[in-house]
Amino acid sequence: MLEQVYRDNFASVRRAAGRVLQEPADRDAIVQQVFVDLVSQRKLRAAYRGGDLGAWLGSIARHRALDFTRRERRLVELPPDEPAPDQDAPLADFRQELERFARGLSDDRRRLLELRFVLGMTQVEAAAELGMPRSTLEDWERDIKRRLEAYLASDGPAGGAVA
Repeated sequence: MLEQVYRDNFASVRRAAGRVLQEPADRDAIVQQVFVDLVSQRKLRAAYRGGDLGAWLGSIARHRALDFTRRERRLVELPPDEPAPDQDAPLADFRQELERFARGLSDDRRRLLELRFVLGMTQVEAAAELGMPRSTLEDWERDIKRRLEAYLASDGPAGGAVA
């Protein structure tokens, strides 16, 4: 039965997609997606209320082709002579800034910063590693966050060295 639906409606779905998309590969991708969704999505099949199945599928294909065209327009191509922007630069800058901030912390708080926010340990793991109660670790962590926020807001150490 599905094969017959495909055979009977392929041409009208392809025409509907072709009214929006000129590139044959894009048009065929939309047609394929319409039929794959028809087979795999019960909700889509339930949306059909009778009438001309080809027109209904063509309407779906047209809307999908329009969505595809809108997405494609948002893509920005870089000129070939322009190198791609260094996407790691902001992260490297942040790491350097974090290292500068950490230099102003005491050794134990610097270690906490490393365990929690660089190595990604949980509070329980970091407290065990540092040999302290978790509640103390939470207090230190809140203090570090507050100081880091002030440091970043002031473009440098807030009031000199951080204890």
